Amino acid sequence: MLSPFTAMLIPLLAVIGYPLLARWLFPLRKLSDGQSLKLLQSLPAGNEDFVQRLRVCDTGERICNAAVVGCLPGFSFVLVSDALFTQLSPRGVAAIVAHEMGHLKLWHVPMRICIVFAGGILGLALVQQAEQLSAWQTVAQIGAMLATAGYMGLMLHMVAPLLEFHADAYAVDTLSRQCGDRRQGVRDLTKALSRLTLLSGVRPDQKTWLYPSFEERRQAILSQQSSPHFRHRLQWMLGIVLFSQLVLIVVGILVVAN
Repeated sequence: MLSPFTAMLIPLLAVIGYPLLARWLFPLRKLSDGQSLKLLQSLPAGNEDFVQRLRVCDTGERICNAAVVGCLPGFSFVLVSDALFTQLSPRGVAAIVAHEMGHLKLWHVPMRICIVFAGGILGLALVQQAEQLSAWQTVAQIGAMLATAGYMGLMLHMVAPLLEFHADAYAVDTLSRQCGDRRQGVRDLTKALSRLTLLSGVRPDQKTWLYPSFEERRQAILSQQSSPHFRHRLQWMLGIVLFSQLVLIVVGILVVAN
């Protein structure tokens, strides 16, 4: 039987292995020379290496989106669908890529993993305490597992929208450096996100448990037209969240180890 700590390493190994699996399972390719040139013209100088790491997934023009795959340097990359280049303008593609670049460079995936890992450690500690009960042990263990799942779900529900706002703020800063006009960067990003929302068939005010609606994101982006203060506040908030999760991990490990 796997030890608790060995079991906790499985999700981390999955994060490392997923990018390799994605390269093997899906028809991925590098950007063409023309696509790379247009994208680089719409991004600030110095992003050549990042653009070379982009991978295009041929979906038969059925999907128009982008996503980060993995989080570890050397294994992670940004995946973009083929329809992104036909449905959006070059500046629109740059806006979406800059958003995903923000997720990658701001270490948003590791933050999500920290929350899950902290929840897992908390669950192990609670289950261990439940095992010491002579009566109601099974009920206590089930309660501990439900509490762990609830903690993970609520934390991700609270943090995931902040990560989207944070990546949007990074995209605005990136686009603004290229064109020298912050308001233009805001317009490029909102236009690209509006187009993706329309193509996906999602209502502008529709949100999910883990993702804010387009309208919420638009309002947050518009608040950044004059200055990057919004991004700085988000960095403080997310820094506090990350610190709390790291403290919980350390305390949980000490409890389980003892």
